[in-house]
Amino acid sequence: MRFIKFSSLEVVIGAVLYQFFLSAFYLHAFPSLQEGGILALVVWFIYLLDRQVDNIFLPLRDQRHQFHVEYQRVLRSLMGVILAAILCLLPFVSSAVLRAGVMLAMAVVLYGYFTHKGWLQQEKELCTAVLYAVGVGLVVWVREPRAFLGVLALAALAYQNLCYFALLEGQSVFYASRLRKSEWVIMGLLSGMYASGQDLFLVLPFLVTFGITFLLSRMSLSEDRRIWADLAFWSPLIYLLHGIFST
Repeated sequence: MRFIKFSSLEVVIGAVLYQFFLSAFYLHAFPSLQEGGILALVVWFIYLLDRQVDNIFLPLRDQRHQFHVEYQRVLRSLMGVILAAILCLLPFVSSAVLRAGVMLAMAVVLYGYFTHKGWLQQEKELCTAVLYAVGVGLVVWVREPRAFLGVLALAALAYQNLCYFALLEGQSVFYASRLRKSEWVIMGLLSGMYASGQDLFLVLPFLVTFGITFLLSRMSLSEDRRIWADLAFWSPLIYLLHGIFST
């Protein structure tokens, strides 16, 4: 049970659900199993790697990081298996997706370098949100440029989520202000998407994710509520289940 709680599997599932949602809406088809598998494995690998790097350069901050210290050898072995699985799946994706993925990987490496140097400072969360959204929607926007608006909305939601997590780690006027600004940006994007004639069920998952994080941020800040902020990204189930039962 601790493994499920502290290994970020809920984040992996949320990323895959948003990938399937964006693909179903814009491409009218689900990603291939290989594309979904690569996204799941890459997201999981990056989150596990991030915890390992945190524990090298920063003091232990919470139970999640403590878990990664206690099971360091097991988790590093798991990361090796995940990386090998990613490499095995790469030959099964299209060349366009592969090229875009390589470019994104290079951007992630640069992001890690700039973060290590301290050059990003408080914009770290913004860069993380953009990279996350671009990665989740990669197989969609490579094939359909119109999906850019959905990817942009996902980036704004991810940034709102990360600002909330930053506040869980400590009070900050900067992140409190950024959280409020991100909320206005999200509402503007979702209003524009709906007004432009987009289907209600495209806007609804975004709105549910936004609403859950919004409500959590208005409650007393507690690390115990972190899981609910992660589960907010499971909202595409609304769209996917609606599609299944309406056919």
